[in-house]
Amino acid sequence: MRRGLAFVLAGTLAVAACGGGATPTPSSSPAATPASSDIFAPSPSPSDAASTAPDASAAPSAPVGGKTYTVKKNDTMWAISQKLGVALDKLIAANPTVDPTKMRIGAVLVIPPK
Repeated sequence: MRRGLAFVLAGTLAVAACGGGATPTPSSSPAATPASSDIFAPSPSPSDAASTAPDASAAPSAPVGGKTYTVKKNDTMWAISQKLGVALDKLIAANPTVDPTKMRIGAVLVIPPK
């Protein structure tokens, strides 16, 4: 009996010496707050930042008294110029943001005066 009690006592002391098997609760570290002398500028939110991209939904503005043309399937810049009786170079110049080799169906072209 004494021998059993000695083993239990030795085991209890070993566990207690190793920390008792309980994990201490971590304490929260204080958060770093900027001092009044610190230089701090918040980042602008996405809505505040200026966009350099053109507005994709805006149609090109036609000149006063001018017309527009919506690109249809199989249209080419040359075919449109022939259909509307406008010189190809003037049509291209009136639409500087449109690549004649990559026109998309639904794109709106500005038609210059004849």
